[in-house]
Amino acid sequence: TSDTDSVQRQSLHKLQPGVWLNDEVIHYFLLMLARRDEELAAKAGGGGGGKRKRCHFFKSFFITKLLDEAGGYNYKNVKRWSRKVPGKDIFALDKICFPVNVSGMHWTCAVIHMTEKRIQFYDSMSGSGDRYLEGLMRYLKDEHLAKKGCPLPDEEEWELVESTPDTPQQRNGYDCGVFTCMFCDFVSTGCPLTFSQEHVNQCRERIALSIMKGVAIE
Repeated sequence: TSDTDSVQRQSLHKLQPGVWLNDEVIHYFLLMLARRDEELAAKAGGGGGGKRKRCHFFKSFFITKLLDEAGGYNYKNVKRWSRKVPGKDIFALDKICFPVNVSGMHWTCAVIHMTEKRIQFYDSMSGSGDRYLEGLMRYLKDEHLAKKGCPLPDEEEWELVESTPDTPQQRNGYDCGVFTCMFCDFVSTGCPLTFSQEHVNQCRERIALSIMKGVAIE
């Protein structure tokens, strides 16, 4: 559509070196990751090697609806969002990625590793992400109660992991969106986070190529 074309053009402009990525570019790239995830699941299912659990990529609005700037928590604001995930059941997924816009100034990422029972924060400027980890754990409990009709089982087995020292770090004030895109890209396919500031322009090209192609490149 013409809307898609305009997003592509604006996105590609934002992906030039030294430009801060806005939510539109990040959300568009996450859509490309979702398409790739769907293709990977279809390939795995067609080969007779068992089903590959799906990943889901929420827009950044999820976190801003769930956790407001004043420190409040509002499950009812996002109660219906899980209807949009593959299979309409977050508990059947492998991973759920949440881009997080901190105070409108810095992009980070939280991931619920459903299979591994872990919620982890990824921040290219070393923020701990406590508030987001605790908020997402509370969301899981509320979602299980609302959709399954019983408390989350094995709650004590879940682990909340702050951004670790080996998380790739940016060395400027404008590449956080690129790092957030790469966190979602690598984590969703189970790849180690082997990129760094040195690779950031290649990362920007990777995002641009994915947007031009209409699906994230492998």
